[in-house]
Formats: sequence, C-alpha cells, structure tokens
Amino acid sequence: MANKRKPHSSNTATRRRKLIKGLLVVAALALAGYLVYLNYLIGLRFEGDTWALPSRVYARPLDLYPGLELNRESLQYELSLSTYEQVKTQPLPGQYRVLGNSIEIHSRSFVFSDQTQPMRQIRVDFSGDEVTRILDMASSRPLELFRLPPVVIGSYYPQNEEDRLLLTADEIPQSLIDILLTVEDKRFYQHLGINPPSIFRALIANLKAGKAVQGGSTLTQQLAKNLFLTPERSFVRKINEAFMAMLLEIRFSKQTILAAYINEVFLLQQNRIAIHGFALASHLLFEQSLDRLSTDKLALLVGMVKGPSWYNPITQPQAALERRNLVLRILFENGLLDDKAYQYFRNQPLEVIARLPGVNRFPAYLDLVKRQLKNNYSAAELSARGLRIFTPFDPLIQRNLEQGLESALARFDQPELQASVVIADYLNGDLQALVGGRQVDFPGFNRAIMAQRPIGSLIKPLLLYSLLEGNMTLASIVEDKPVRIRQSDGKIWEPRNYDRQLHGEMSLYQAFVNSYNLPFVRLGINGGLEALAKNLERINLLKHDVIYPSLLLGTTSMSAFEVAQMFQVIANNGYFTPLTTIRQVSDQHNNTLSRIPLASYKLFDQAYMIQVQRALIGVSEEGTAKYLKNRFGDYTLAGKTGTTNDARDSWFSGFSRRLLTVVWLGNDDNTPINLSGSSGALRVWAEIMQRQKIYPFKLTRDASLEWHSIDRFDGGLTRQNCANSVLLPFVAGKVPVKRSRCE
Repeated sequence: MANKRKPHSSNTATRRRKLIKGLLVVAALALAGYLVYLNYLIGLRFEGDTWALPSRVYARPLDLYPGLELNRESLQYELSLSTYEQVKTQPLPGQYRVLGNSIEIHSRSFVFSDQTQPMRQIRVDFSGDEVTRILDMASSRPLELFRLPPVVIGSYYPQNEEDRLLLTADEIPQSLIDILLTVEDKRFYQHLGINPPSIFRALIANLKAGKAVQGGSTLTQQLAKNLFLTPERSFVRKINEAFMAMLLEIRFSKQTILAAYINEVFLLQQNRIAIHGFALASHLLFEQSLDRLSTDKLALLVGMVKGPSWYNPITQPQAALERRNLVLRILFENGLLDDKAYQYFRNQPLEVIARLPGVNRFPAYLDLVKRQLKNNYSAAELSARGLRIFTPFDPLIQRNLEQGLESALARFDQPELQASVVIADYLNGDLQALVGGRQVDFPGFNRAIMAQRPIGSLIKPLLLYSLLEGNMTLASIVEDKPVRIRQSDGKIWEPRNYDRQLHGEMSLYQAFVNSYNLPFVRLGINGGLEALAKNLERINLLKHDVIYPSLLLGTTSMSAFEVAQMFQVIANNGYFTPLTTIRQVSDQHNNTLSRIPLASYKLFDQAYMIQVQRALIGVSEEGTAKYLKNRFGDYTLAGKTGTTNDARDSWFSGFSRRLLTVVWLGNDDNTPINLSGSSGALRVWAEIMQRQKIYPFKLTRDASLEWHSIDRFDGGLTRQNCANSVLLPFVAGKVPVKRSRCE
C-alpha cells in the first residue's frame, strides 16, 4: 500500500513546488512592474534639474546716475528687497553700509540682456532727495551710470505655476547642509535611500514605547513622502517610501536629492497655503536670505522639520525655542559647535517676525505676469525650466502705492471696503505697479484684473471723443433737462444727474467737467451711442452685442486693468499701446526667447483726443475732481471721476506726465459704500500720487488746432479776462462764430 502512494505524494510535492515557483515568478513580475510604475511616477514629478532651475521674475533694474531723484532711504528699501545685508564694516558681495549721506554697495554680478555686469563696489552720495555722485571704489573714479541688478519678485515652477523661492545646489549654504545632515541623516552620503540600522533602532524604540515615538526615515525617504505620498501612517506607505527612495538614489546624484529636499520640505502653514523650502521659510520668518542666517536661526529651521505645527515659532514660541536648543545641543555633541558658541547661540531669542507676510510680496502683479505669459508665449516655451522673466515692475512706485492706499482707506472707517489700483506708463505700456485688494500681500481674488464692475462716468471721455469726432465742439451748446426713453421691453428709462438737479443750457465742456448725465444721454440717443460703441470696439472693450442707452452712463462693466487700457489711449493722443508686465523672457543660458516689441497703433485722431485731454484737465481744475487743484496746486493733472448707482462703486482715473493711475473702491457683495468718485477713489488717488515723483501733464502741440477763449455757458467767443471764459482748442473750421458779452 505504501509503495502505491509514493507516486501520488511525489506528484503532489512537484505540483506544490511548481505552484510556489509560479507564484514567486508572478510576484517578481508584479514587483518589477510596480517598480517600473513607481519609476515612471518619479520621472513625471522629479527631474534632475527641476529644483535647480526655477523660473524667476525680475523687477526693472534701478539705474543710478547723478541727478536722479532718489533719497537714501528709498535705495535702502530697494537693497532690502534684493536681500542685501546692511553691515557696519567693509561690505562683502551682497552687502552694503550707510556712511552719513552715502551708501557703499558691494554689488553682485548680473547678466543683463545687453551686457554682463561684474561684481563691483560703489559708493552713492546723496543730497536730500537727489543722487549727487556715484563712485567706483576700486578706481576712485566717478561713474555716469550704474545699473543695480533687479529685485527678484517671484520664483515658480512654469509647469504648475506653484510659487516657490528656490535655490540651486550651488546657492545652498554649507552650514545648513551640515546642520541638516547632523540632525536628520548622518549617513546620507553612505546609504542608498534607506538606512536599516536607523529603521531597526526606531522599531525597537517604538515597540518599547507602545507607540510611534521615533522615525528611521532618511532624507531621501522624507523627500519621496513629500513628493509622491500621503501623510497617512501605514505599512504600505512605508514600503512605497522605501522603494521610491532607492529608485531616487539610483537615478539621481546626492547633490540633486539634497537640493530637492531643501527646496521641497514643508516648514510652515499660512492660512490655506503650505510653505515649502528653507529659502522661503527664511525669507518669511526672518526677512533675510538663507545665506545670511546665523547658526541659531538655521538650527530653528532644521528643528521645525520634525513638526512644522508643533514647532512654529510664531504660534508655539516656547516649544520652538526648546526644539532649537535641542538641535544646538546635537551640534555641540557632534563637534560642530564649541562650548562658547553653544552657550552663546542657545541664549539668543528667536527673533522671528510677528505675523507672516504673503508668500509673494506682490501677488497681484505676479498673477498678471503669469496670465500674460500664457497669452504671449507658447506652452513649449514656458515649459522650459530656468526662464528669466524681466518686467517693468517698479518696487518704489509699488511701495508708494501700498502706503498711500493704506493711509487713505484708514480714513473711510469701512473695514470691508475693497480696492484695486493700477499704475502704468501710458507712453510705452509698462505696467509698473498693481494691487488687487486692500490686503496687498494676500494672494486671493485679484480684483484689478478679475473684478468686473460698472464704470459710471469714466465712459464719458470716450463718449466726448465720439461727439467731437462728429459735428460738435467743446463750445457746442447742450441742454440739461429731463429725458424719457422707451426701452425695447417697453419700460421707460428716466436717467438723472448725480445731484438730482437740472442746470439748463451750457457748453459741452461745462457739462463734461461737472459730469452732468442728462446732456450726454440726450446727445447719445441722437447718434452718439452708436459712435461710442464703435470706439469701444476699436480697443476691444465693447462687452455686449446688444447696445442699450444706459451704456451712455457707464453701465458696462470693466476691471481696473481694462479701464487703464482705455485711458492709456486717451492719455497717449489716441495711440493704443497694450499694457504689459513683460519686457523680455530669456532661457537659462540668457538667450532671449522672443521679445514683445513696443507696439503702438494709431486708433483715434490726435486733434480730437487733445480736446478730450483739455476737458479732463478741466475736471481736475474746476470740475468733479477740483480737489486735486487744492492739493497739488499748479500741477496740471487730468482725470475723471466715476460713480455708479446707489454709490456701489467709486472710480477715479487720472494721469500726469507719463504716469496713469486707476483706482476702484467697492464692496465684494456689491452693497453701497456711500462714496462717490470724488469723495472716495479720488482721495485715494491723491494720497498715492502725493508720494510719487510726478510731473505736470502737457498737452501736445498740434498744428490743426486753434486755441480760443469762450464763454463756458453760452459757448461764444470772449476775452481771456472775462469772468466765465475758458481757453479751449478747436479744429480749424469749427471755431465758434458767435461772440459773448464779457462780464
């Protein structure tokens, strides 16, 4: 019987062995396939130079020359944005010192589009608000011009537009690397992604404690977890983490992995925004670049790696202090600090900022940069890493904007009142400063480009142009009396003036400077509406196919950016120049990808547009914006107020020589703010512009125009010294014939 069973037992054993072998083969194939899949994920998310080549956005360079209107404090502010460190001794590269009315700067080298400027030490001398001399310290020779390298205002990944302050491997301070590896991963340069002894020690410690009290992850494992995995604690996740860590070590160098970790590690939380990377954390917590931090500050940042929430120095200062001192003790025990240095650094205060600023100092401007990049460059061009994006952003104008806005809004005592402001050079289209809300460093809804609000009387300058282009002049007589218009739905529209009064007959100029509604509605329904729609279409701002009479009073909605584009044409004598945040884009090798040329198109007649400009000067001298005359004196300024129904929106758009500024005020829920254009946005505009270096606006000389004094009420020719006279331009052949009585 036993012999009969042997073949059966042998067959069974053979089948079992085959089954086990088959299962092992299947498992090996499955594991290999899974590793291929993980490797594919790594290839998608992690490339060797992803963190080493960020795209950086630069402000305009600051050209320093004798005679420049710039004070010492403003130059110090610009240097601080460039992360230059103020010192009291001889400055090293990236440092400066103040000596009386002078500043010594050891400038970093920089590659401009037209030249490479080497590292240089200069001295800038001031007298009041003016640069008097620039001295080359090496040669003791005065310089006619020195171009200060531009401030980096943003750094991000082009692929996902995620804002980061990124460092290349060469930019990482060795002191940070030493502290990080000593505390987090001593065997980083020896292991292949995982460190079995550390894992074993952590396992024993956790078993003894009955809970997870110690981790055994290497830096590479932590990087894999941050990049690809969820924060959940599970056996499967730890296996994936180990596999990915080994694959990373196989594919990339230790320097690349370390740079990626230093740029990727999560360190802080700001509202709903996670803050990654030591460089950004340093900038936000200490307002200093990473290479300027002392050992105690670096120790604090490294200590925060273990628990960003537990060791947040702003919300948990005591825990953060204890954690920092523990890191310092580890450095002392490992010979990185002697006893004297250890005792000194452990007694230092945390010295962090009281409230975290925005991740990006100028989020609204950067938002527009990214939008315009997409519109002007191909996806293939923008997918390249290491782009250098040069903008006309002016940090000093932006600071004046922010300070003026904060000061003006404080006077209204309306905490929920929102604002947007756009400042541009209307000649070349450079967009120099912008805010998208009253909290200027908050990267939320960008009202300057996204908020579409009725513009009210800001439409009237373009309507005035449409009327002048027809048969009218600034001296034409108009009637301010009631108007009733039956609309297509059968309803009667009865517009009114803002002051609810009627003012009888007057010149078109007088009606415009006082922003009376009824005369313009009457003129609009007799042909002006169609011309207005056509002129809006010329600048791509006609929003609706069906044109309603209410367009004459600015019921069309625009953003502050769009309003600025409309007034750019008006201020620039009818020449349309697209407002832009981009001057040039170059690749990592400083090769220009493509330039956005200075494009200017003649869309409107200069002679008629000059007449509109003269009327806008009248608004600021004697009309709804005469507050400017009181505040700026004899400075010639031009602008227009705008107020919408129930005082829900307050607008002012005004310009000096070259500088155009648009201000909008309103509530996000569209409730009344009880501020007109004159009492609201105009006051904000004045507060901002009072801080700028502005110059009086000058009308262009045009041979086709004649200037005559007319009576502002009856439109007849009169003498300049008459009580109601105003000097206005006229196209030849359209000068009034009638003469007025001089009072």
